[in-house]
Amino acid sequence: MKLALGMHDIQEENLAFAVQIGVTDIVAAAPEVAADPTTPAGRYYDYEKLVQLRTQIENAGLRLAAIQNFPLPWYEKARYGLPGAQQEIDNFCKTIENVGRAGIPILHYNWHAVKVWRTSRHTRGRGGALVTSYDHRLMENAPLIGPKEIGEEELWGTFEAFIKAIMPVAESAGVKMALHPDDPPVSPIAGAACLFRSIEAFQRALDMAPSPSNGLLFCQGCFAEMYGQGVFDAIRHFGRQGKIFYVHFRNVVGKMPAFREAFIDNGDIDMLEAMRVYKEVGFDGPMIPDHLPHMPSDDAYAKQARAHAIGYMKALMQAVGGLG
Repeated sequence: MKLALGMHDIQEENLAFAVQIGVTDIVAAAPEVAADPTTPAGRYYDYEKLVQLRTQIENAGLRLAAIQNFPLPWYEKARYGLPGAQQEIDNFCKTIENVGRAGIPILHYNWHAVKVWRTSRHTRGRGGALVTSYDHRLMENAPLIGPKEIGEEELWGTFEAFIKAIMPVAESAGVKMALHPDDPPVSPIAGAACLFRSIEAFQRALDMAPSPSNGLLFCQGCFAEMYGQGVFDAIRHFGRQGKIFYVHFRNVVGKMPAFREAFIDNGDIDMLEAMRVYKEVGFDGPMIPDHLPHMPSDDAYAKQARAHAIGYMKALMQAVGGLG
């Protein structure tokens, strides 16, 4: 397993910090490498900028393991089946091709009809640290936010068209496509279905387009929101298929219909047992902490929270003999 950090702001100071705390890999989150985001035809990742991103990270002594958080507005029409959907799918395929040419092995995507939802960003965690939380009772009467109402059958239809278009491109480019769960895993919210909220839904996606490029970004927090302690069964289910491409190693308190984020050592899930199960199934990809609590004394990149999480993760990896 590879100790990794997600990084929105690829700065020399942040890269040096990653090296100093023992990280080996970076997951670049929504990097500013668009061809031309102001025009529909230019909303894809530019090859030269991807190469520059990769070499910047490598020159700091790290690896660029994946790119995550591809901008949702760039493929909204594809998700909703609106005019212009084909242009967005074509652009997505350009991104995949350029990611492969640039030697970046993993690209994350999701099929959130709208977004990730939270009902509070000021819930108190351990010691008064601020964490996000979700209570579905507060969202049951939420107004429509997306371009139209969309149900599960229609959203599965647009997803099938999308995945069958991109997977041959990804396989040819040597890029692993990592699908993220809906967060929270409940449906519908604000007039929009949420598909990826169960093991069965992910298996349906894998079976829909069989390919070595078709797999998961296994967000452990989301699966804990779904199943609580059943998260270990989910790791085994997908890990034994070799379909976990990378991991958001995240802990929560509670599960649907309400939960809150937590420090990595302070949630409901036994994280040592989780690490043992990843080792058991032979997972050897990057793992990043995610949705970190906010400590008022921390800086903009949350270095204190990240250092705490990475130190804990490194100890767990060493304990199970899985640090790669």
